[in-house]
Amino acid sequence: MEFQSFRREFPLLERVVWLASAGTGPMPKRSLERIQQALHTGFDPTAFEEGISQKVRDLVARLLSVDPVEVALTRSTTEGLNAVAVALPWSQGDNVVITDQEYPANAVPWYHQAHLRGIEIRVVGSRDGKLPLDAFAEAVDRRTRVIAVSHVQFGSGFRVDLAGLSELARAHGALLVVDAIQSVGVIRIHPRDLGVDVLACGGYKWLCGPEGTGFLYAREEVAEALRPAAVGFPNISPEEYGNLWDAVCGGGVWVRDFVGYAPGASRFDGVGLNPVLFSAFAASLEYFLEIGLARIEERALELSGKLIGELSQRGCEVVTPLAAAERAGIVLVRGPWDLGSPEAREAVDRHFLSRGLKVHVRAGGIRVSTHCFNTPDDLALFLAALEELG
Repeated sequence: MEFQSFRREFPLLERVVWLASAGTGPMPKRSLERIQQALHTGFDPTAFEEGISQKVRDLVARLLSVDPVEVALTRSTTEGLNAVAVALPWSQGDNVVITDQEYPANAVPWYHQAHLRGIEIRVVGSRDGKLPLDAFAEAVDRRTRVIAVSHVQFGSGFRVDLAGLSELARAHGALLVVDAIQSVGVIRIHPRDLGVDVLACGGYKWLCGPEGTGFLYAREEVAEALRPAAVGFPNISPEEYGNLWDAVCGGGVWVRDFVGYAPGASRFDGVGLNPVLFSAFAASLEYFLEIGLARIEERALELSGKLIGELSQRGCEVVTPLAAAERAGIVLVRGPWDLGSPEAREAVDRHFLSRGLKVHVRAGGIRVSTHCFNTPDDLALFLAALEELG
C-alpha cells in the first residue's frame, strides 16, 4: 500500500507501465506543478535571486551527505565531467583508465582530452559483464591521472566497487571520477565515505527531475586545486563578485581583471541555468528525501532481484548479476532477437508500447529499470509481453 501511494505522485504511470527510469524518469506532480506555475504566471527573472540555486545545492548535499561547497550545479552529467576533464593539469604521458562498458558520456570527454593533450586512454575489459578490481589493477600505473567509471553500467547494470577503486586510485596518486547517473536516486551513494574525488550526475533519470538539470560533486580539496577552463560572473570569488556588481550598478570600473575563483565546486557552476527547471528539480529532490533513500534502494533491489529470478527460471540470458551488491535498478536480458538494425529496435519498442509498457533496447538486449514506484504486477506484465516477443 505504501508504494501504491508513491505511484499516485507520478501522473505518467496512469497511462503506461514505466520500466524505463534508466533513460528518463517520470516527474512527480509537485515538479510538474512548479513548471506549470511558471508557464501560467510568466517567467520570473528574479527566480535565482530568491535562492533556488542555493536550495538545490543544499538538497544535493543532503542527498550525498557532503558539504554544499562541494556541489556545483550543471545541466547534465556530460557538462560536469567535461568541466573537470578540461581543468586537470595534464602532462605528456599521463593516462586515463576507463572501461569497455562506459556510456559515451563517460568516454568521449576523456578521448577529447587525448586529442587535445596527447594523453593515453586505457580501456579495462569486462569479464562476463563484470568489472572486478584486479582488471583495473592491471591497467593503472604511476602515470594514471584519472580512473573514470560509471557507478552502475547503463547496459549490464553492474555496480562497481567504488571503495576498492578509490584505494587503487589513491595508491597510484590518481583521482577517482564517477558517472553516477545510473545510481543516484535509486541506491544510496556517499562519495566522501567511498573515497570518490569527483561525481557527476544528471537530474532527469532516477531522480525524476527535468532535463537540463544536474550536479557535480568535487571533493573540496580537489576542487580548490583546479582552475576551471570556462568562467563567468558566478564563478569568481564572492568578494570579487560583490565588488564588480557594485561597480556595474554604481558606475565604478567594472571592466577589469578579477582575483580568485568561487569556493569549492561552485567554480564549476553552469552559467545561465534555467531557474524554472531547477525549481522543478528541487521539488523532485525534496520528494525523494521525504521518501527516504534507504526505502527507495530496498524497493528497487527487491524488484530487480525478483525480475532476474523470474527471467532465469524461464531460461533467459540475464546479463545483470544477481548479487545485490553488484546491481541497482537495471536488468538487461538478451534473447534470440537481432537488435542490430534501427528497424529491429523500433519493432521491439512498438511491441512493448502496444502492450502499455515502456522499456529500452540497449547493449544488444532489452533493458528494464525498476524504481520505487514499480510493482510486481509491472514485472508480470513485462514478462508476459516478453514471452509474446518470442
